[in-house]
Amino acid sequence: MIGNDIIDLKIARAEGKSDNIRFIDKVFTEFERSLILNSQDPELHLWILWSMKEAAYKAHQRIYDLPRKLNPRTFGCKYIHQENSGKVSIGSIEYSIDVLTTSEYIHSITSSGALLQMAFFNGQTSRSELLARFLSINSIEMDEIKLYKDFNGVPSIPLKNSPKKLPISLSHHGNFTAFAIPLINS
Repeated sequence: MIGNDIIDLKIARAEGKSDNIRFIDKVFTEFERSLILNSQDPELHLWILWSMKEAAYKAHQRIYDLPRKLNPRTFGCKYIHQENSGKVSIGSIEYSIDVLTTSEYIHSITSSGALLQMAFFNGQTSRSELLARFLSINSIEMDEIKLYKDFNGVPSIPLKNSPKKLPISLSHHGNFTAFAIPLINS
């Protein structure tokens, strides 16, 4: 199980979504709305919760082979600022989320095991170039990197000379791209 999301805070803060009550009511639970509106930094808190929901959604979609359909109000978040982590509940299923917040981005990740993970400032670099760099840094050798998405849009990387595919969660927003790949013994 794997899911991640990245938010470029320069772009996100410029949107001013925390002032848009209609958006907040549409996307967040009553508990989450209270957290956002009573926060010292409502815009940051909104995007942390959104990023957590996205990471959980990607993992949930992969696990249950679901078509693309995000209904964010059905995902309940609890964020623990001091621990940079939280939980996202989807019905009776709960995902633990690690949240890295910098001055430039928010990166949320959920997984059932150890991960290779990185966030990149991508500027003018293509996603495939970043993926090649990511795999190279993490000593994953591949002659040709191809990203495959199944009929639900869930990404993986086909392994050379094998029917297996390496699961990958990727996310991009603004100037940032993030990758997460579970450590799997073949």
